[in-house]
Amino acid sequence: MSSLKELLSLLLLSSPVKNFQGSTDSTKSVYNPILQIVKGRSSELLKGSEYDEILHSKEAQDILSQYPSADLFSVLNLYIDHIRHSLSEKFGDDGEVHFHILAIAFFQTFIQLNFTGPGIEYDQSSWFTTDKSLVQLEALKLLTLQGQSPYGLMVDPIFFIISSIMFEKLMNIGEDSSLVSDNGVLEVEKLLKKVENFVSIATNINDTNTNDTNTNDTNTNKNAFVASICWWRSRLLQVHLSLFSEPVSIITSLCTLLLVPEMVNHLCGSQDKNVVLQKNLQIIFYLETARFGIHSQTEHLTIPLLGKARTISDLQLVVTGARAKRTKYQQFFTSNMIVLAQSKPDQFYDNSGEGHIEDFDLNSDVLLERPHFESLENVEIPDEPNTKRIRFNPSIEIEDDGTERLIPIAINSDDIPENLKQLDPNNQPPLNDLDNIQLLLRLTTLRQTSPAQNPLVEEELMALISRILFVDSKNVAATNTNVTNPETTNTIKPNWLIFSRSLWERSLSETTKAKTIERGILQMTSLIEEIGIKIKSRIMPQAMEADGADGSHPSASRLRFIHQMTLMPQWSMDTKLAEKYMSIGVLRSALEIYQRLEMWCEVALCYAAVDNEAQAEKVLLDRIQKHPEDARAISILGDLRQDPVLWQKAWEIGRYYRAKASLSQYYYSPPPVSGLSQNLNLAIQHMNDCLKQNPLSYENWFFYGCCGLESEQYELAAEAFSRCVALDDTNSHAWSNLATALLKSGKVPAAFNALKKALRSASDNKGSWKIYENYLIVAMKLHEWNDVLIATRELIGLKGDGERSIDIPAIEKLIEILVGSEYPNDDGRLTHYQKSCIDLVCNVLPTVITTDSRCWRMVARVELWRKKPWAALECHEKAFRAVSSRPELSTNESIWNEAVDACSDLAAAYESLGELPGKHNAGDVVCQDWKYKARTSVRSLMSKGRDSWEDSEGWYKLKDLKDEFAN
Repeated sequence: MSSLKELLSLLLLSSPVKNFQGSTDSTKSVYNPILQIVKGRSSELLKGSEYDEILHSKEAQDILSQYPSADLFSVLNLYIDHIRHSLSEKFGDDGEVHFHILAIAFFQTFIQLNFTGPGIEYDQSSWFTTDKSLVQLEALKLLTLQGQSPYGLMVDPIFFIISSIMFEKLMNIGEDSSLVSDNGVLEVEKLLKKVENFVSIATNINDTNTNDTNTNDTNTNKNAFVASICWWRSRLLQVHLSLFSEPVSIITSLCTLLLVPEMVNHLCGSQDKNVVLQKNLQIIFYLETARFGIHSQTEHLTIPLLGKARTISDLQLVVTGARAKRTKYQQFFTSNMIVLAQSKPDQFYDNSGEGHIEDFDLNSDVLLERPHFESLENVEIPDEPNTKRIRFNPSIEIEDDGTERLIPIAINSDDIPENLKQLDPNNQPPLNDLDNIQLLLRLTTLRQTSPAQNPLVEEELMALISRILFVDSKNVAATNTNVTNPETTNTIKPNWLIFSRSLWERSLSETTKAKTIERGILQMTSLIEEIGIKIKSRIMPQAMEADGADGSHPSASRLRFIHQMTLMPQWSMDTKLAEKYMSIGVLRSALEIYQRLEMWCEVALCYAAVDNEAQAEKVLLDRIQKHPEDARAISILGDLRQDPVLWQKAWEIGRYYRAKASLSQYYYSPPPVSGLSQNLNLAIQHMNDCLKQNPLSYENWFFYGCCGLESEQYELAAEAFSRCVALDDTNSHAWSNLATALLKSGKVPAAFNALKKALRSASDNKGSWKIYENYLIVAMKLHEWNDVLIATRELIGLKGDGERSIDIPAIEKLIEILVGSEYPNDDGRLTHYQKSCIDLVCNVLPTVITTDSRCWRMVARVELWRKKPWAALECHEKAFRAVSSRPELSTNESIWNEAVDACSDLAAAYESLGELPGKHNAGDVVCQDWKYKARTSVRSLMSKGRDSWEDSEGWYKLKDLKDEFAN
């Protein structure tokens, strides 16, 4: 029999009915309501159930009838207090659990009505007898947050508001700190503190080790109940976030507090015997936390979370290459990407596919519906001449910069795990649903962190989508092609929501290609209609869905994984379809969608995109006249007019952070027509206000830091760039700017560490030479000579500017340290520094020196230290030739004097090195005729400078040298 803790866990998992084991005496009253929710019948709990006598009693109706005389928020609070009190009277100690279940039922009903469909038989007018449009308008005002208005045509927002208030009451959050009230400016710090205090209850409660079984059960259930509240509240907040067109910082901050691993332990810890339940809870926790990273625009944080989910589920995954045919008439196989993946058997969720979604065929006379692959025996990428192939180890799965790979890569067949290599690439076994969700989350992360329209990225995305859509085996646990049935013709589709989202992602990719755009647009339209929310006229006929054998409503499969996948309300899908129409120039269709959705800000931006700013302004003015509280519309109008007054008004109305960002950029770079000059202090002040409202914006923190550097407020800049690297530690520019700010503040060691991280995270080495230059300067200050050596070497390669890439003072210092020690004897070993410095000076420098004699003399000094006088003399000869062959020799006296010095050094080198033992150590000397060569070098230079410099100081110095060697 199921305990309360197990029932709450199954509810979080939206478990199929088959996993419920029946109720105990202590869970008898809550068992059936929980079962109704997982069956997709949440809406039936709100009307026509055992809760009717509470939700729709005469006393409840009397309370609701106070609206519109009293404000909506107050009336709803009274109504919810009545529900809570009535549940407590009816169910006693279980009243709070029933209150929690009802909050979930309201929440799930709202999601069904706006995200998944299908519709229900009643609406919010069943609660209010007043004008429906008035209730809708007031509800939208309650949902407005930080200056952003939610989508205006969402279905029955009252259900979401009731659920939100119920969760706030469960968490002891008062009306003054509610996220769904119109009480003016929200006290963010106060709200965060209250949530933090409630979460601490969940994280600090421990089971009491007593001999009293009832006491232990009570504590265990309390832990699970508090954890369930926190988890469901985080889900509700993410849905709240999806109602806005832009992220809202307070919601992301609250989710960060609520989504903590302790919640999993309290619901099904390591001491519990139900290993399957524990495993699935851990997986969905990491999936939901990764999804939150995507929603809050911190996608880079999702990669390690998805890695943990994959480890727990034991999903085997690799992307590799395989030869395939892509067209019907192709006679040969060409290289294509393919994702090989295999799940472990999982009987918790049914993998039989649910619901009916039309998957449109490509119907192309040329393209195949899906690539036909050759075997995986030969995926080797041939080595190109003069290249060094790097072997990838799929067990490590680490990028060159130390970060985890989003998708493991196999370069050749030897890198593919053996059991994946056995798969038939044209007939891979289906993955279980949670693993399919992992692939979709990885796909979204890859899409949002990669350059748009990159052919390689698009190929990788399609490979991921194909792995979900194209499976033809009924055996999930299949490990090789022998287990599958080659005669299987019916494609086994995954869960309704997973399959529809996969089709949606495929359509997004296909609408970028001329040959597939028709199916992409048609499929997107079909998927929007399939949800069935407010669809008046259909292009596609609607498929009929029947109840499941276990009594589950068709909505159960649609809702099952809604909280693990990225949230897409129907209007956002419509918006994406409009964007696709815009991208191919079908402006009229795009505008029709925006106008039908009454998304007037988007309509205005659509007009502005085609340079029809007059019409855009007209649309915005109409919107503002009807909704003067719409701070976003006022701010966008300010962007069009470049009017600071409008931005300030948007800020005063709703603390809309983008208005302050626009004001900051306006004063940083005023338009010429304004007649203003740059005002860094005002720019900083406005951006500071913006960041207080939205502290999770990387771009705004970066701009704030740049203003700090430019105004020489280095402490401010250091704080700003510290926030940047906290949000995204892979951006080399933020690390570099942080180093600059720290260096200017006198914090040299900290700046050095920041520069090290900047270099590790630099993805574009060609653009990082400035970072290496700063790294070199700071390393010299700290006397980190090994780092100076590395930076010097890298600068030569990155700058690509010949000898001008050489930092001569740095190399001279490195050489001074090198030659300050004795060169080891034949049986001695060089240190790492000595080897590296010798390689730099004697091997790298000579490849870039052209005319600088000073550089050749530095090389000569090291060669002499290495006890190679013949090589040192050769360097002096090259130094002389380099400067004496310069065309400026006859016109520039400084070049002439430099050549004279080089000649003098060469003559001295002949004299001091000529009679030393030679290279072959066979009785020979370095230069037997050194006197002749010295005289010849002097005479050669004198002949070149006779016409221009015969009476100069350098000329007389050369005459003295000539006379000296003549005698």
